Amino acid sequence: MDNSLTMALTPEMVAAESHKHVNTIYGLLKENKLPHVKLGRSYLISRIEFEKWLAGQSNQPPTARTAAN
Repeated sequence: MDNSLTMALTPEMVAAESHKHVNTIYGLLKENKLPHVKLGRSYLISRIEFEKWLAGQSNQPPTARTAAN
């Protein structure tokens, strides 16, 4: 299936397109950090909202990581 024409994405599709693990995507959904609609036990993400979210992610500066002492 050509995902570029799909208007509603599953978390698995979002994970593949964003190069993130699917568990990371589910975490973002549960924390309401990724726009979505929940239908029963299923999550659906609008392609337009996903692309806006993804563009916003690439505009954020990298976070500094510190080593634990």
